[in-house]
Amino acid sequence: MMNKHDTMKVGVPMKRTILSVITLLLCLALCACSGGQSAGAPSDEPSSAPSQTDAPPSPDASSSEPEKKEVSYPFEDDEGRVHHLIYINGELVKTDHDAYTYPDEPKGAYYPIVEILEHLGVECLFDEHLEALTTRVNGQVITCKSDNSDIVVGKTTLGGTAPEYIDGCFYVPSYTFMQLLDAIVDFTADRSGVTIKTDTVIDTADSGTAGLSISAEAVPGLGETHYTGAQACPSCGGTGRSICTSCSGTGGTTQYIQVRDPITGNYTVQNNRAVCSRCGGSGRTVCFTCGGTGSR
Repeated sequence: MMNKHDTMKVGVPMKRTILSVITLLLCLALCACSGGQSAGAPSDEPSSAPSQTDAPPSPDASSSEPEKKEVSYPFEDDEGRVHHLIYINGELVKTDHDAYTYPDEPKGAYYPIVEILEHLGVECLFDEHLEALTTRVNGQVITCKSDNSDIVVGKTTLGGTAPEYIDGCFYVPSYTFMQLLDAIVDFTADRSGVTIKTDTVIDTADSGTAGLSISAEAVPGLGETHYTGAQACPSCGGTGRSICTSCSGTGGTTQYIQVRDPITGNYTVQNNRAVCSRCGGSGRTVCFTCGGTGSR
């Protein structure tokens, strides 16, 4: 049987144990509270990993990348040709190649005939080996070569300035369209563009390349010959392929852009080659006359 003295000996350690447990629980509660406040409180330090929803950084205004700007017409390229936009009956025609003049011949413009006639719905047959072109417009056959100043339209021979073949494009002097389309050619008031005004209506049944032949020199460059002799298509020489009229067989076009020098602030005109969207860069398309069969 325990006496009072023994009870006191047992009670003291128990009280100390209870106090220790209470103290420990209070410390844990305080630590948990402090940790929750720290987690919820905003931090002045930037996050080490940006959120996926963060907006991308704005471009630096002082970036060394050149600033691109729309070309202002007219402008002179590195070869000394002054470029102009093309308007047909008051409508701006978007072509891969501009019309151009030379500074010492400001009154005579050269037009990309293939693209202009294509805009009017007339296909052209172009021989890149001889740099010659032929097509038919309302029954009139037009033929011309870059090394010959004679441009034949129907039964009329136009003498004067020879066509030019530049960067895969065939250009003819403006008076060609005066005869071919009975057109009036001129410049816009600010000379930013050249104009063609005509009342001629294209008869598609009597226009195009049907029945016209390509030279024998051009046939090897078109691909394998499937038919020969009388069986061969006269337009493609039996290959079933024809030279792309959009890029004149080069597979690409030249685009001009103005680039601003970030240091001087001056603008310069630069040209870039772009793959032709019509032929995919091959320079060849399915022959329009035979549909790609190569047969007459």
